[in-house]
Amino acid sequence: MSKRWTQTVIGIILLGLFFGWVRHVDAEAEQDAQLLLSVAKPVMQTNQKITFKYTGYFGACSGVNARVIAAGQSLSQELGFRTKDNEQSSNVQGIYTVKSEVAAGAVMTLTVASPVGQSACYAVIRLDALGSVEQDQLLKWQEKMTTLLINQGIQGNWNVMIQGNAVQDLVLENSPKEFLTDLVRSYKGYVVESYEDTTTFSLSLASSDFETSIRSGDQKVNVQIALHLDTTSGLWRLTVGTPIITMEY
Repeated sequence: MSKRWTQTVIGIILLGLFFGWVRHVDAEAEQDAQLLLSVAKPVMQTNQKITFKYTGYFGACSGVNARVIAAGQSLSQELGFRTKDNEQSSNVQGIYTVKSEVAAGAVMTLTVASPVGQSACYAVIRLDALGSVEQDQLLKWQEKMTTLLINQGIQGNWNVMIQGNAVQDLVLENSPKEFLTDLVRSYKGYVVESYEDTTTFSLSLASSDFETSIRSGDQKVNVQIALHLDTTSGLWRLTVGTPIITMEY
């Protein structure tokens, strides 16, 4: 479990650093999230899951476990984590994690880590919510976290994703490719990278309507869309993320 946690956290961090977000967090982050969700939700029917994730540097822990714990506890208090019976925390070497329910169907998680051989601490604040949670409530949470994180001097990046079963009639009415083409138009984007196999279609878009972006090679990417056929249920699962998807689709 310790190894898995370490790989997960470092993977998230290195993914962001490797691709390199073009913009740091600012007021436009909430606008990007609102646009992403507003377009994707109407074409999803069931099992909606929404994830907000922010990754940034948080001081220097030098890989010392006591410093990681102290940094995590301090930051969790500043971000409003409350000590309740339903709060769960774990402490493995070099990683501090705490969870807290912020609303029915919405749980936020803070992870502070200091990988071996590095002096910096990294903070990952994440909100996992069901699609039934009001969108305005999620956006207000993001806005609040943005302010608190900046006040703590944590410069980083937001990654927002939504996943759920697509409205099957829309997919089958024409074809999966046409369904995705309609989404590309809705996001006012154009395709810069694509991938497909027998059960999966994935598109990376550049769109001037989004502020947050990454560089993938010499291309700018603002939005990533993936459509995957679950061969067990026969349903098409849609995943959309800005600037990219960092969850399994």
